[in-house]
Amino acid sequence: MKALKKNIKKGNSIYSKLSEKEKENVREFSNLINSKKKNLTFEDLIYFEKLKETVTPIKERYGLDIDNLFGLVKEELSLPVELFNKKLTVLETAVKYLKENKEFNFHKISELINRDERNVWHIYDSSKKKVSSLFVIKETRINIPISIFTNSKLSALESVVAYLKEKSRFSFKEIAVLLKRDTRTIWTVYNRARKKNVK
Repeated sequence: MKALKKNIKKGNSIYSKLSEKEKENVREFSNLINSKKKNLTFEDLIYFEKLKETVTPIKERYGLDIDNLFGLVKEELSLPVELFNKKLTVLETAVKYLKENKEFNFHKISELINRDERNVWHIYDSSKKKVSSLFVIKETRINIPISIFTNSKLSALESVVAYLKEKSRFSFKEIAVLLKRDTRTIWTVYNRARKKNVK
């Protein structure tokens, strides 16, 4: 246990030295490993090999092992996918988590998710009325970076769906299960996000 904590700490200390692209590669690699998919498609395997190629130089440059890489992911401010539920919207979930679990003020949250501060207050107030208790996270398999919410073209749900589909390589059905939504809804949301990003 001590060795694991030491490895994660080592990974965290290197995090600030990585470029944005390197951080993204490490995050995708860790999420793909952590996804616990039962059936990887041929496309997934090709993608996994490409990710391995991009992560290997980082491992070698800093002398990291797999635990260190997971440590790097933990360093980034992210939203555990296990938090999503049927009662709250994606944005309500993110704001409630940042306010209560991470103890950020409304101004900081507004900066993190690129939303007006007054809007953030209303979102938080709405989330509290729906779910009064604090989020309890027992185990985290997939982390969604808070930074994806800064894309003003996309809604919060569109951002999360696009991230899980394109970066973590989940199917529409798997994303639906993770987000507690209908598969057809996820398909519609993803296609809407794609159209917005192309424009």
